[in-house]
Amino acid sequence: MLKPSTAHLTQPERVRVLIVDDEPSMTETLAELLGACGYEVSPTTNPEEALAWTADRFYEVALVDLVMPGMSGLELAERLYERSPETQVVIVTGNEDIESVRAGLHVGVYDYLLKGGLNLGALEAVVRRAAEEARLRLDKARLFREVEEANRLLRALQGLGALETGPLTTALVLGRLASSAKEVAGAAVGRALLFSPTHSAEGLVVDEVVGDGADAIRGTRLGASEGIASFSAMVGETLVLERGPDHPRYSHKCDEVATALPGFLCVPLRLGPVCGALILAGGPGPSFGREAVEGASRLATQAAVLLDSLFFRERATNFFTHTSELLVSVLDSVDIFSQGQSRAVAALADMVSRRLGMPENERRDVHFAALLHDIGKIRIPRDLLTTEGRYHPEARSQMEAHPAIGVEMLKPITLWAEMLPLIHFHHERWDGKGYPSGLVGEEIPVGARVIAVADAFEAMTKGRPYARARTVEEALSQLEAGAGTQFDPRIVRLFAGECRRLEQEKMR
Repeated sequence: MLKPSTAHLTQPERVRVLIVDDEPSMTETLAELLGACGYEVSPTTNPEEALAWTADRFYEVALVDLVMPGMSGLELAERLYERSPETQVVIVTGNEDIESVRAGLHVGVYDYLLKGGLNLGALEAVVRRAAEEARLRLDKARLFREVEEANRLLRALQGLGALETGPLTTALVLGRLASSAKEVAGAAVGRALLFSPTHSAEGLVVDEVVGDGADAIRGTRLGASEGIASFSAMVGETLVLERGPDHPRYSHKCDEVATALPGFLCVPLRLGPVCGALILAGGPGPSFGREAVEGASRLATQAAVLLDSLFFRERATNFFTHTSELLVSVLDSVDIFSQGQSRAVAALADMVSRRLGMPENERRDVHFAALLHDIGKIRIPRDLLTTEGRYHPEARSQMEAHPAIGVEMLKPITLWAEMLPLIHFHHERWDGKGYPSGLVGEEIPVGARVIAVADAFEAMTKGRPYARARTVEEALSQLEAGAGTQFDPRIVRLFAGECRRLEQEKMR
């Protein structure tokens, strides 16, 4: 069984020695001798009183009589070890009993002293060595505890951004922050909040909140002078209090906690557009200590970085969406025979990427690449785009340049870098007879293979000036005929299966 450590107790400047002997004269003698040597002594004839003293103070050494009424010295040594593993017990006995020595070693006795012929030199030497051993063990216990705390904090920091299932979201980050900070700080209550400005810009709204009591405050509006959490978020200041209600900014709207235990800690979440706070309450003492505050602050800093990256991703997605829609609208105005095609191809590509089980980020790349796969046609001469017959060789060469043109147009926007190969190679063929690079099979990016199938299906079902529109089944049969030559057979199989399933649902 693991023994509790006393490493949390303050180490005194002077060595403390507990003296327990049922003979008052012996306790007085030992106390007088050791006191003269500079030790801080606590003599008693009552073993129960000695145990009570160890509850709130640390003793490096305990001198214990072997034979006492009510509780033997070995029993007391065992109970002292359970309470304070670092305390070194020295048995003082009048008998040279080898069995007692063996039993004492079993319960962790440091040494034995015989009462007969006991002299100050021998006594002081044993006590000094025992004290050195106690302080060494105390330092080891403190170091072990600090390492454990550091490892726990490291695990919590690593866990904040870990992807176990699904994408990382603000709610997930806030929830991990609240639970990890509670564990690190030993708090009874924890929650994390994000604020946004009100329309009047004179206060804040609790935009998102996760943790204890979250449901009651989500969406709450706070005035300019309301809330410890909002104050901490706005000014970037950490507040360490004994009780939240004692602070002039306290507001039950966002600061109320469901615990009567003392200790209230509020840490800001601030970075870029991130404006929030972490609240912890009900600590292990009157207020949260330095380690708890530092641990919570490090977690909050890491959470703010993750939240800032999520906000950036959201802004980037909005940028993708609006800019892509703008470019597609321009393309629709230029290529009158392909109006609406880009959006239709993107929808079909979404269907396939979902069936393929692609990760969220890859599905997003496929969607936007499908939406912009023909964007290079904006720079193709308009008379070519409006040609109603088949292209002659020179015109076809110009048309086949549109993937490379599209890549050149989008390349300066680094946020689109992942989708550029999908646009560049969406006219490659499974058998290597496509363009622009003649890639074969798996050499073609999977997203480009998805777009190729979706693009071909959309073109066949919509029709062209030189070709009639085919039915869904006719188009699927054409795709299946090209599986293994023009198209990836697996993607054709998934695409055809999903299309037929949807057609059957329409007929019900």
